[in-house]
Amino acid sequence: MTVVIGLLGVVLGGLLGAVSTYVTTRSSMLMQFEHSYDATLRDRRLEPYQRLFHSSRCLPRYWADGEEPTRADLRRFRESFHDWYFGEEAGGRYLTPDSKALYLELQNALFDAFPAEPGEPADAPVSAESSAVVRRCASALRHQLVEDVGAAQPPRMRWVRVGQTEPPPRARPAG
Repeated sequence: MTVVIGLLGVVLGGLLGAVSTYVTTRSSMLMQFEHSYDATLRDRRLEPYQRLFHSSRCLPRYWADGEEPTRADLRRFRESFHDWYFGEEAGGRYLTPDSKALYLELQNALFDAFPAEPGEPADAPVSAESSAVVRRCASALRHQLVEDVGAAQPPRMRWVRVGQTEPPPRARPAG
């Protein structure tokens, strides 16, 4: 009887050990796969996001006096962003849902700033209200792009953070 109980204990312990190893290994592998996928996607986003961020320089936070774009300029900017989204490299496919919503909001704001009536000249200045909306949308998109790639966050691992600069050593007195 004692042998049977001992044998049952060994079998049950082995079975519980195997189940526990399976569960922890599976969850560890799943976390590792998700991390690898996220890192690969982030790396794939970097180049298209940099191009879009760079292209958005035509829509700064503030226009310098005399540099306000015309409606024709905004149409050209909209086409440039459209080409980025659907071009050969299809940068739009890498946008996160939040970035995509802001991108579309910017495209809509650019479209709304075009002349509503056919007789309106293309070189007419953009209204102050339309200008403010377009610039706000562009700024929000840039902030989201930076957040998507993690550039807005400090490193999460303590050992990666740069420490304070050490003061120079004191000079020793001569002699």
